Amino acid sequence: MIIRGKSLMLSLSLLILLAVSGYYLMNSYYNYLPQLAEDPELVTATGGAPTPGLMPDKLPDAYTEPTRDFFNEHRLEREQQRSMQLELLREVVNNSNTSDELRQQAQQAWLALTATMEKELAIEKLVIGKGYADAILLLNGDVAHLVVKTEGLNQAQAIQIIELVASTLQMDVNNVRVIERK
Repeated sequence: MIIRGKSLMLSLSLLILLAVSGYYLMNSYYNYLPQLAEDPELVTATGGAPTPGLMPDKLPDAYTEPTRDFFNEHRLEREQQRSMQLELLREVVNNSNTSDELRQQAQQAWLALTATMEKELAIEKLVIGKGYADAILLLNGDVAHLVVKTEGLNQAQAIQIIELVASTLQMDVNNVRVIERK
């Protein structure tokens, strides 16, 4: 009975750690956005200052700040978060002190996470294949939010996207949301 209690406590502790790390990554990501927007070609290996001569002292009047791409930033954030989650699960599975029950739970969580990643990628590629500039799928339990990069989305296009997502994920169309982003 004590072993089961320890195993349960270890399982709960690891799940809490996984949830806290995911929350921390989501919140801390926004602090690093200015660093992500920097052009890596302009950064030197010795200190991060731009290479002399490559940047003008005075910017022209028509200069505008580079726009950040929501879709690429979200993919990067999602990839970093998933990498950390998979690494934590890998450590649990490979730890010789892990009980068989906890190892099995970690393996199931690993499989569920990789299945989610595959679904997101498949849906995003299908929507882009339909002619839209970009798309990001956010799966949250039994609800799917799809952010589509488009200049305008009419009702027929939205319905077509919803049906595509619902049929691919085998979920009710009422659980699919399409969000338009320019």
